[in-house]
Parts: sequence; structure tokens; C-alpha cells
Amino acid sequence: MKCPRCKTENHSRSVCSNCGKFLYSADYRNGKKLTEKELRDRDRRTVFRFFKKIGKGVWLILAIIVTSFWLFLFMYFLLS
Repeated sequence: MKCPRCKTENHSRSVCSNCGKFLYSADYRNGKKLTEKELRDRDRRTVFRFFKKIGKGVWLILAIIVTSFWLFLFMYFLLS
């Protein structure tokens, strides 16, 4: 990649070897271009992680409800 400031050729570097200018901005568009398959895989992993986090919360709430129900039944039959 050529440095926009001094026009020095920099092979696979992110900082110019001559003037020290950063060759990439912090923008996401400067990253590696992904193929369609890589995009699908990345999106699938993102969705899976989201539902995995949601699933943990749902299981926790469900466990609390079931435990409360069993505790209620135990106390109901114990006291009646």
C-alpha cells in the first residue's frame, strides 16, 4: 500500500516506514473483505451467541418458577 502523504510503498504494513503516518483509519471498511460464505458464517455465529445469552436467562427464570412452584406445593401439603 502506498502512503498518501509521502508516496512510499509499504508492503503489508499499517504505518508508513518513511514518515510514520497511519495507513489505515479506524474505520471498519478498511478490514479484510469477506466472501459470502464468511459473511454467512459470521452472521450465524453472531445470532447463535445472541440466542445463547438469551437462553441462559430464560433457563434461569424457568428454574426459579419451577422451584417456586415445587416449594409452594410442598408448603401447601405440609400445612394442610
